[in-house]
Amino acid sequence: MHDYHNIKIIGFDLGHGETSLTWVRADYQETTPQSLLINNRKSQITAIAHHPKKGILIGEMAYQMSDVTIFEIAFKSRHFNELSSKEIIQEFSKAIYQHLIDTNQIQLKDQNLFFIGCPSGWWQEEIESYRQLLCENCLPNAIVVKESRAALMHAKESGIFTIDELQKSVLVIDIGSSTTDFTLVKGMSDIPVDFGHDLGASLIDKEILKKTLEYHRQYREGKEETLRLGDFLRDEEIWQLEDILQLERIFEQNPWYKNRCELRCRRAKEEYFNYQDSYEDSIVNIGSEDIQRKFKFLPLVNGKIMNAILSQPLSELGNKSWRDAFSEQLQAVKHKLDEQGIEPSAILLTGGASKMGFVVEICQNIFPNLPCKRDGEPEFSIARGLARWGRVYTRTAWFMEEISQFLDQELTNIVGKHIPTLLEKLAEELANGLVDEVIKSQVQSWRNREIITLSDLEMKIAQKAKAWLTGSDANYKMTMCLVEWLLKIQNEVQEKTDSICNKYGLPIGTFDSKTLELGDHTGNIPTSISLADFTGLSIFVGHLVGLIVGVVLAGLFHILVFAGIIAPIVGVVVYFMGESLVKDTDIPGWIRKFVPNQKIDELAYQKKPELQQKIQETLIKDPTIAIKLAKAINEWLTETIQEQADKARLLIA
Repeated sequence: MHDYHNIKIIGFDLGHGETSLTWVRADYQETTPQSLLINNRKSQITAIAHHPKKGILIGEMAYQMSDVTIFEIAFKSRHFNELSSKEIIQEFSKAIYQHLIDTNQIQLKDQNLFFIGCPSGWWQEEIESYRQLLCENCLPNAIVVKESRAALMHAKESGIFTIDELQKSVLVIDIGSSTTDFTLVKGMSDIPVDFGHDLGASLIDKEILKKTLEYHRQYREGKEETLRLGDFLRDEEIWQLEDILQLERIFEQNPWYKNRCELRCRRAKEEYFNYQDSYEDSIVNIGSEDIQRKFKFLPLVNGKIMNAILSQPLSELGNKSWRDAFSEQLQAVKHKLDEQGIEPSAILLTGGASKMGFVVEICQNIFPNLPCKRDGEPEFSIARGLARWGRVYTRTAWFMEEISQFLDQELTNIVGKHIPTLLEKLAEELANGLVDEVIKSQVQSWRNREIITLSDLEMKIAQKAKAWLTGSDANYKMTMCLVEWLLKIQNEVQEKTDSICNKYGLPIGTFDSKTLELGDHTGNIPTSISLADFTGLSIFVGHLVGLIVGVVLAGLFHILVFAGIIAPIVGVVVYFMGESLVKDTDIPGWIRKFVPNQKIDELAYQKKPELQQKIQETLIKDPTIAIKLAKAINEWLTETIQEQADKARLLIA
């Protein structure tokens, strides 16, 4: 058994606007993720600065230092392949890692596994590039996980959702600073389907900054519409027109001042939505930003201003307002779900921006019958979910390693031990089918002179037998044999896998049992196998058909027809004229009438075991049967177990 003691799982929510980290140990399955502190706080703004004396600063420390040479915020995006963005992300991640080491929150003697979140809308190629970027002299053992999965895992583990709700489907809406992601987790065995859109809450921060400058300008120009600024500020606190122009130049020439003001706007936004009723008419006061010791930048936010901002068409959103863009995207998601006949059981809101009150209202308008749920601290749900995901991922990875060893080393022996039983049953079913569906009907056609010669009869039997063996009836019989056989060996396979599952304590299979359940999967086999689909078990079925058609049919005529049914009637002719002449002779109808249906049934029944034995001997003599069957079952079991491991990682099965 693997030793989890020195493995630390770290959930790293590197957000566009804010960053937080949590941790769990791999050896404790039930513990709640704990926060790792950056600058003694559970979360930090995603910011980095260069100080001429103190070096690289991150988070609040970067924000508080006024004499920095570089100050960057909100740098996470899907364009991280650009050199400047790549360098900032790497520098920030490396600084976070070093801070954790310097503050003794992680130890180098431990194996530290970092699970980093990414928006659900990112492509697989982007995810892999992001992982490589973070692993490049930044973080050891970095694995990237879509944030929607982390959010759902945290929601399940923290009791926000019931098992019944997770058995159906959940629409996860993750509203971040740079993106809003709509993700449907449908059913217990499906891979989540993601809808990602560049609809970030940081756009609201930027609009607050613009509106603040605009309201000062409107006051001086006497063109106030939304806000009477004089009701909230003294005249000397309101900038002159030349001050506004100077501020705009400062923002352009020194971007870090603009970044600092945007952060102040973000805090005003968060304060407003935390206590929305209190700020319907009064201005949010979260302090002001000092700019070159000359200007005091105070973000202007209240109910009227926020409503104007949320209704303002934005070029970044195709000239749609933030509120309308969110509503349209959610409507589009609903339309896609309706087209597929999917109705979610609930909505999960996550991300700090999900606290915005209008988000819940829009969700309830578009999905009026669905409960809309949210964690009490949505800003930490991703980091906590990433740590939970990482713990399950790590344990399931080792579980899969042991399962793979079992499949490679023991499965062939188990399968081989049961193969004789399968071949016996297959031969019996195929012999029954050939006699009942092919032989008897064709002999009756010969008896009725619908088939003229015995040579024609032999050819017709061969044609019909091949058609039957490659048709749906024989396919179904062989498939049912496989299903019945699989269900028998399932118990022995499950005994082996149970001990592995129980060792790791993984919820593989059902909610109440920690064992491997194959019944549902085998139940799908009868309708799924097709000889046109040469994969897995279908390859094995196709191989059986080839053997029987190629070998058994060569002696079929002699076994059931000539020797068993025709010989008593024309034996003398055969003796004097030879078999080949008799086979090409049009035997008179009055002679054929000596072969009644009862006689055909009796002799066919008597010869059926002989045909069954011939089929079974043919199958046993083929040395590739065991190999092909073991390979097919191995592939099938591996796929089944992999699906169930994925369920465990999602914790929805």
